[in-house]
Amino acid sequence: MLTECGEARILLPLEQVEGGEAKIPVATSYARMMGAQVVLLHVLPPRALDSSAVLPEEARARTYLDTIAAQIHAAGESAATVVRSGLPARIIVDEAETIGARLIILGANVRSKLATLLTGSVADEVVRSATCPVLLVHPEARVQFGGLRTLRSFHADSARMGALTRRHLGVRTIEVARIVGSESRAQDFGPDFRRGEHRLDPLEDQRFTRVLVATRRGAALPPIVVFQLGFGYYVEDGHHRVAAARLNGQTEIDADVTEFVPVEREASALFVARSAFEQATGLADLGAARAESYPILQRTIERFGRDERLPELRHAARRWEGQVYRPLWAAIRARQLSAAFPGDRTADSVARVAELREQCGLDWEQALDAIAR
Repeated sequence: MLTECGEARILLPLEQVEGGEAKIPVATSYARMMGAQVVLLHVLPPRALDSSAVLPEEARARTYLDTIAAQIHAAGESAATVVRSGLPARIIVDEAETIGARLIILGANVRSKLATLLTGSVADEVVRSATCPVLLVHPEARVQFGGLRTLRSFHADSARMGALTRRHLGVRTIEVARIVGSESRAQDFGPDFRRGEHRLDPLEDQRFTRVLVATRRGAALPPIVVFQLGFGYYVEDGHHRVAAARLNGQTEIDADVTEFVPVEREASALFVARSAFEQATGLADLGAARAESYPILQRTIERFGRDERLPELRHAARRWEGQVYRPLWAAIRARQLSAAFPGDRTADSVARVAELREQCGLDWEQALDAIAR
């Protein structure tokens, strides 16, 4: 698992903006000609990646890239995703060097949010600094920058991903920050799941107030109902409960989850591996993106259980998650280590560290440093 294949790679930076997807068919065509993997990159503002938690902006970016990756997979080509934080041009050039990209594909007029006529465009800076060829693609429409004004639409995102298989996962606890959209009401709400003041219905406002009061009193509310696409969740029922949870600073919420995955072998293998891991350990929110990560993580938990004399695997898993996994997860995110392995989630990077530790007899810190090097 630790050794990656020598596959050629094309770096495709993407922003969630109108007209920004004109580069995707171009990248797919070049990937087919070169036998290359397309690495989709989204650059968040500096310090927008929190090492201790996933924030909504990161969740939206990861969900968006997952839908594009599925679209490229459906076209018969390989794709992986990376989310990093920093100055766009610098991060693009750095990521290209890290993954050994043979080509960077950019929009001809892509500009960072702080760009001015004096600083020039991101594309200009990348062309001057990159050590590999850079292809500039003109967008099909005028690109508009700025924050997202609405939620992500399940129908739009699922249509982009192609044929999907529906799997009901049941009620589980999910991260509020990873709820990025709505099943059918995306245009009705802002990113906080509240309606704009100019469109606010008094009855809707009263309903929200009742839900907010109930949550602050600790009242038991039914689970929300969500659809999952890749990293993100889309609300089918429970928009007010999500809005109240965000307003209260709540990090988790109970949800009845139905997952939609592309109809392809890799997605099925991942689902089988994840289901077996969750059933054995009771840990349902690690979210690895590679099927091979789950057996490694389970072996690591079993070893932890033996060392700690915890014979019941689920008990050992809960202890391991708090004592080992979460601190390592934060350390990996602080170093943005997953950026060196396109397609990895943080859980996959934990599996890489765990495997190296097991193979070489290292402690966790030594294994983490070795992977970073």
